[in-house]
Amino acid sequence: MSESPELDDELKSQAVTLLLAEATTAIEINALTRVALRAGFMWRCFPCKRDHYLRTEKCGCGAGRPA
Repeated sequence: MSESPELDDELKSQAVTLLLAEATTAIEINALTRVALRAGFMWRCFPCKRDHYLRTEKCGCGAGRPA
């Protein structure tokens, strides 16, 4: 069995962006966002609860991306 190549933050962000662009309902968007957060393809700011792509290092509220 071959191993999958490691994806960098930019590729993970692009994958989520493409999936979310194809979502047509709020239910689909919410489901994709939950999966992306759990898979580590997005991160959630704990102070303000906004979701961000991995290419974003800092939230608009000033909090940094968790390690």
